[in-house]
Amino acid sequence: MKYVQDSKLTDTLERELIRSELANEFEQPRPFAALRQVATQLLGLAADLKAAARRYDVQYANG
Repeated sequence: MKYVQDSKLTDTLERELIRSELANEFEQPRPFAALRQVATQLLGLAADLKAAARRYDVQYANG
């Protein structure tokens, strides 16, 4: 009898977990969103610097 009660409790908990995950689908934390945003800004900054260097014909050394 204990096994049946445990399985019912487990099923109930799983259903509640799935329901809460589906309800909060759009509010889930996105851990890499900030990292992507920073990477995008850094790549944009590098592109702006390269464009400015080409515009002003800047000579720079590698190294």
